[in-house]
Amino acid sequence: MKHLPAGLRGVLLAVVLVSARSAPGAARDLTFFHVSDTHYGLSEPGDLAMTALVDAMNALPGTAYPTNLGGVVARPRGVIHTGDMTNDGSAEPWAAFVRDFGLLGGDGRLAWPVYETFGNHDGGSNRPVRTAIRERNPRRREVTAISSNGIHCAWTWEGIRFIGCGISPGTRATTYDPEESLAFLAGELARPDPAGSPIVLLHHFGFDEGHSLRWWPEAWRADLRRALAGRNVVAILHGHAHHPLIYRWEGIDVYNPPHFRQSEPKATGTVSHGFFVFRVTDDELTVAERRLDGSWGMTARKPIAGAPKARGMEGR
Repeated sequence: MKHLPAGLRGVLLAVVLVSARSAPGAARDLTFFHVSDTHYGLSEPGDLAMTALVDAMNALPGTAYPTNLGGVVARPRGVIHTGDMTNDGSAEPWAAFVRDFGLLGGDGRLAWPVYETFGNHDGGSNRPVRTAIRERNPRRREVTAISSNGIHCAWTWEGIRFIGCGISPGTRATTYDPEESLAFLAGELARPDPAGSPIVLLHHFGFDEGHSLRWWPEAWRADLRRALAGRNVVAILHGHAHHPLIYRWEGIDVYNPPHFRQSEPKATGTVSHGFFVFRVTDDELTVAERRLDGSWGMTARKPIAGAPKARGMEGR
């Protein structure tokens, strides 16, 4: 391989690594990062801090986890962003997000692929952010399904099914339109899965009483309860809640990572942020909060049941 051109060597190495991770019967050991509410365009210091946040994600592999978890952070399979990429949904802050986060890994500042959904600050159906997400979804390498309207997608990492549900699981609305995300979710759940693979949902509005509940209807949450009944949902990832949270809704573990925060004055104040680091094996799920200042925050771990034999079926 050493006599091949450098670019081709990189492609072949990537194929070998992905194949090794996806081999049927191989032990699951998945790492991914979860970030939210970057609010590009809110302030110049904020945008600079988000660039630093991306650099922090790039540099984290090889770092020791908090002592109560043990081990070191592995290379992540990708980064999940649960909305409010921008502060106003316009083209300029979206371009700043793409400059830093890219899409496929290495095409922006971020070294890893990013999978984003939209939040209430990202504008409506015909605004630049949602328009761009529709264009980006077919280009994602590991996507297994895209909604008929192009805005929602699903993918599988090491036998775990990830399903994007937009701003919230729901039908249609004049304001904060989820664009039939519940129908997309129902369609994905209806796919044959005799192994009962673990499922992770991602959307922007959460279930926290302090902030999220008033932003989307209880009727939609009732529909979601019914849709998820009996399913092996191991995590729901969301944003919007302003503070990092780990809690439960209807017996399901829910995770909301750190958000953009800036001290007064808004034009020049200090910015804080961070992200969650997830590790999922055949036996357990762990999460650790990594802050922009380089410190660790909250952690959690729980047993997990999965379907190792399904891991060779990911991708298209």
